[in-house]
Amino acid sequence: MTVAAPVHKVRLRFAKRGDLRLVSHHDLVRCLERALRRAEIPVAESQGFNPRPKITFTLSLALGIEGCNEVVEIELAEPMDPAEVLARLSRTMPEGIDWLSAELSVSRRAAQAGAVWYSLLLPNDRIEAARTALAELLTCESRPYTRRRPDRTVELDLRPFLLDAAIDLEGVFRFRLKVTNSGAAARPEDIVDVLGLNDVLRDGAFLSRTELELTS
Repeated sequence: MTVAAPVHKVRLRFAKRGDLRLVSHHDLVRCLERALRRAEIPVAESQGFNPRPKITFTLSLALGIEGCNEVVEIELAEPMDPAEVLARLSRTMPEGIDWLSAELSVSRRAAQAGAVWYSLLLPNDRIEAARTALAELLTCESRPYTRRRPDRTVELDLRPFLLDAAIDLEGVFRFRLKVTNSGAAARPEDIVDVLGLNDVLRDGAFLSRTELELTS
């Protein structure tokens, strides 16, 4: 009987802030790959003609959104203390990427997100109208929405994806979205749109993804 080789995997949480929120997910992956080489961390590679480092981000982050507590898993070619991985990466990544924690993961499956939290700071003169629009949305059982793109149109019901939402006394709009791997899913920009707040983003405010809720 063949015994499966042990998996040496580290799960790290990090923040992507400042100007780096304008860096694409693809560029972030390449940046991390270079940092791992500079840090001399022994990353395992995939098999085949074009081996790639075994790096898995739980959920990609859309361009322009700040990430406060993101998750990435790195499979190692040999055992290594997670604290040492964290320390080495902290010395090699550019300003705007902050490494928050590291732990061993024994699962062969990649971490999955079941829900995500977002926040958006609203201007003072928009808070009350946004509260009214949000209250109306939360009382609905269904909220059909059309997302239009140059190449296609997506029809979906936003309401089942919105799990929780509130606007606090300081005017911070926080909301929780369900994550699904099948079919069309709600995006944070869709929720902002149905509340009539697109201009707030155009005027310089930005969304923050504050938490990933993992299911595994």
